[in-house]
Amino acid sequence: MSYNSVAEIYEAIDESRSRLLASVERLSAGQENFRPDPERWSITDIFEHLSLVEGQIARLFHVMLSKAEAAGAARAEGDADAPFAAPVSIEHFVEALREKKLQSPDGARPGGQLSLADALARLHDSRAALHSLRPRLERIDGTALRYPHPAAGPIDIYQWLLFVGSHEDRHRLQIEALKQSPGFAANAEG
Repeated sequence: MSYNSVAEIYEAIDESRSRLLASVERLSAGQENFRPDPERWSITDIFEHLSLVEGQIARLFHVMLSKAEAAGAARAEGDADAPFAAPVSIEHFVEALREKKLQSPDGARPGGQLSLADALARLHDSRAALHSLRPRLERIDGTALRYPHPAAGPIDIYQWLLFVGSHEDRHRLQIEALKQSPGFAANAEG
């Protein structure tokens, strides 16, 4: 899928967030922390990981936007609602990575010390931080603001924002698979 504006991207990532949150409604503590084996992440671990990654991306955006603003970068149109010069997509690397097992960088691995409620609160805060940057993102041309993704290589700031939603969708599918694991339902009381 391609996107033509910052507004469309924010709408898409917020829809991904809604799907993610719906995937964990009405779980018991036992289910939130269930691991089919010791090497796999629990649902709580996944949410902690997502909050760490999104928090890092929000901080990265702040730095990238500050540098662009200091250099005088601005969208040629000057209109926050104006469409991009060319549509933005990350489908090429989402497809390439769909079946690939990826390793999280050290700073994005869960510590296993949070409850799901705490991880959700952190995820809420990281999304609020991303939303607070939206007006700044709408005022600049982000196609030149690039930073390397660990698996996809250099991508621009719009693609990073799309990555946030894609990343949540990828982990939502892992949560759905985890919920189908033998023993998951047995943890409904714990």
